[in-house]
Amino acid sequence: MGNGDQVSPIFALMGNDIARAAEVAAGLDTAAWHALDRQAGQHRLRPLLHSRAAQGAWAVPPDLARQWQASHLRSARRALDQKAALAKIGKSFARGGVAAAVLKGGAFVWSGAIDAAVRPMRDLDLLVKPADADAAAALLAALGYVIDPRSRPSDKHLPAMTDGKAVVELHLHIFDKHDDAGARREQAFIERAWQRAIPAQMPGMQMFCPTDTLLHVILHAVLDHQFNNGPLLLVDMPALAAAGTIDWVLLWQEAETLGVTRACQLALMMGQSMCGMAVDWQGHPPLHLGERELEQVMRLMLVDTTYRSATGWPAQLLRLAPHRWPAQVAAMVRRRSDGGAITPAGEPGLGAALSYAVGAEGRARIADAVRLSLWLRRG
Repeated sequence: MGNGDQVSPIFALMGNDIARAAEVAAGLDTAAWHALDRQAGQHRLRPLLHSRAAQGAWAVPPDLARQWQASHLRSARRALDQKAALAKIGKSFARGGVAAAVLKGGAFVWSGAIDAAVRPMRDLDLLVKPADADAAAALLAALGYVIDPRSRPSDKHLPAMTDGKAVVELHLHIFDKHDDAGARREQAFIERAWQRAIPAQMPGMQMFCPTDTLLHVILHAVLDHQFNNGPLLLVDMPALAAAGTIDWVLLWQEAETLGVTRACQLALMMGQSMCGMAVDWQGHPPLHLGERELEQVMRLMLVDTTYRSATGWPAQLLRLAPHRWPAQVAAMVRRRSDGGAITPAGEPGLGAALSYAVGAEGRARIADAVRLSLWLRRG
C-alpha cells in the first residue's frame, strides 16, 4: 500500500470472503492499519468495516475499532434524519403537485436489502422535472431549507439546500453531458425512466425502477467520476441485484442505446469478481477485461479525495471534442485560482493541484484515469 500502485487491503476487508479478510487483517502492521483507516474515512467506509469486523472473524486495533463503531452509530443516526426528511418532503411535494424521484442510494437504502448505516449518504438527490424546479425549491424553503453555503454550481442540479440535518439536491439532469448528442440521449433516457418509475418507500416520492437505478449508479461512478467517488459502488450494485428485480435484458438494451456497454461491463465485472454479485451478461460477457483493468479501477476508487478532481481532469478532457478543451481548462483554472492552498469549494488551489499532479502519486493516478478513459472509448 505504500508505493501507490499496490491494491489496498481495504477491498479484502470490505468483501464477503471472511477467511480472506482474516488473512489480510492478520498481516497488517500499525502503519498499514492507519493508512487503511485514512482511506476508509475519506470514502465513507468506516461504518461498513465496523459491520464486517463485528462478525468476529478478524480483529481490528482497539483504537480503530472504537472509531469505526462510533462512525457506524453516527451514520445510523444520520440515515434516520434523512429518512425523516424524505418523509416530510414527500408529503409536501404531494400536496404541491410536484413529482420527484429519489436517486442513487436514497432509492434503496431503506428497502431492507441493506443496513442503511453501512451506506452513508452525503445528501439526498431528488430528480424533478424542469417545469417543477422552482416550485420544488419553494416547497423546500417552506420546510425550512436554505441554500447550503458549501454548495457548488452544477450543470446537473440546483444549489444544494439544507435544514441543518439533511442536505437536498434538486436534480434536473443525471449524467454529465459532453455534447449535444449526449444531452439528447440523456433526456430520452430520463423520459423512459420516468415512465418506468415506481413508488418509493416514502409516500409522495417515486424512484427509478431497480434496473434504471443500477444503470444510473454505474454510469455516475464510471463515466461522471472515473470511479473516484469511492468503493461504495461495490455496496450499491449487490444491494440492488440482491432483490432479484433487475431486468437484465432492459439494462443491456439501455446500455447499447446510451453507448455505455463497456462502462457497464467494467463495473459489473468488479461486482462479480469482488462481491460475488450474480450478473446476467445477456450476450455481453466482458471477455476483453483482465486483472490489469480491475486493479486500475481499485486504485482509482481510492484516489485521495482532496485531489481527485486534480487527477481526473485529463480523462474528462478526452470525453470532450477538442474545440471544447480550452473552455474546460479555463473553468478548472478559475475554480482554483484564489491563491490559497484550498479553495472555498474545498478543492486544492491551482498551485497545490499542479504540485500534486506532477508528483509520483498524482502522475500515476492521472495515468490510470487516462487509460480508463481510452479503454472505455474502444470497441
